[in-house]
Amino acid sequence: MKRFVAAGITAAALFSTGHTKGSALEKLQLQVSPAVSMAPASVMVRTIIAPDAENRQLEIVADSENFYRRSVVDLDGETAPKVNELRLLDIPGGEYEVTASLYDSRGGRSTVRRTIMVTSVGRP
Repeated sequence: MKRFVAAGITAAALFSTGHTKGSALEKLQLQVSPAVSMAPASVMVRTIIAPDAENRQLEIVADSENFYRRSVVDLDGETAPKVNELRLLDIPGGEYEVTASLYDSRGGRSTVRRTIMVTSVGRP
């Protein structure tokens, strides 16, 4: 009996998360790999965008104390690519906040953030 109750609770939790219509996680996913690396690092930033006629622009920012990179991609609604990739090459050591923002035609924005660490040689 306990197994059925646990399975029911798990199923209810899975289905209930699908009802947060319009959340950033549903519209935009951000994957950054690797999360920890040695400088100079090569980092892959991948965004996955849910197709939507309202999608207009994707902005990706990688920011640390010694490095800043911003990339903007215009999107053509639901015909835009679902996956966008940006490779950051030879980035110096530091803690980075990587942000992806999806803008819609009404000025709305969905934002997802990840933090990565690039360690420098000789750093404790």
